[in-house]
Amino acid sequence: MPNNSSLISKTVLIAEKAGLKDITPLELGNGGNLIVHLAPYPIVARIAAVLSKNNADYAYKVLVRELRAARHLHSKGVPVRLPTDRTDAGPYDIGGTWVTFWQYVPPTELQRPSPSEAVELVNRLSLALKDFSDEIPMLGVWERTCQSAFRLMKHPDQRIQNLLSLLFAIDRQMRLETSLLIPSHGDAHSRNLIPSPEGWVWSDFEDLSLMPAYWDLASYVGNLALFNGIQEPTFQYIWSGINNQADKQAFGFAVTARILMSTLGNLDFALSGSGDLEFAYKQLELAKDFIDQINLIIEGEQRSHNRHGST
Repeated sequence: MPNNSSLISKTVLIAEKAGLKDITPLELGNGGNLIVHLAPYPIVARIAAVLSKNNADYAYKVLVRELRAARHLHSKGVPVRLPTDRTDAGPYDIGGTWVTFWQYVPPTELQRPSPSEAVELVNRLSLALKDFSDEIPMLGVWERTCQSAFRLMKHPDQRIQNLLSLLFAIDRQMRLETSLLIPSHGDAHSRNLIPSPEGWVWSDFEDLSLMPAYWDLASYVGNLALFNGIQEPTFQYIWSGINNQADKQAFGFAVTARILMSTLGNLDFALSGSGDLEFAYKQLELAKDFIDQINLIIEGEQRSHNRHGST
């Protein structure tokens, strides 16, 4: 696999062929994608190094869908980071790795969205995806988690084994109820909502998937609540706004699945040498107790509902 400097050099060459001159590439991030600002232009290159390495043909299809999704959401009034309009946004092939070009969002200081603002942003996003015309993979982002789970099956840590048991049970339920799945961003956590001079904008649409109800809300609030407890304000705002027991169970199911996805996925990524192992183990320490708390809340409300329903 090419190293970062080689990928960046090839990306700059693509941009120069498109007419952009005197580029100074500035690396902004290196997670699943290598993110490079093509200064002085307001363009960011997103180099899909990990996705392309795993399956280049599939990566191309994902990135084409991602570009279309961003444009679709923009047409629906959802605030998003858009593909660049300075040149063709791609995807471009740089020696077996795919790259796309997006508008550069300069560093901006904004107060974090309030619970009501965050929920409005997530709900607008999810609603606008309902009529996105491209094919959206069923349980797409979840399938990656299942691959992580299988790689972790022989890990000696009992905490991991306990989470795997929960994940396999949830996986069975998801696959029995595929008719209930809905279009979702797939990975709408708070770090994919980025501050811009125009306000908060959504980014990273690679993981568009048909997922259970409340998936995007669960993605946004999952780690916030995991690290801050069930009294976390946005979690409490969502919970208190759900009025019927069936929807509370659906939200609890989505939050549980999202915590499992994040914890096991990050562990798998980190143990392979590609992620933040300290962060992954912090999630692992908290995940089982947090999921148990969610279940206790749901069971308590169900008992209360049954008592009131029988009087």
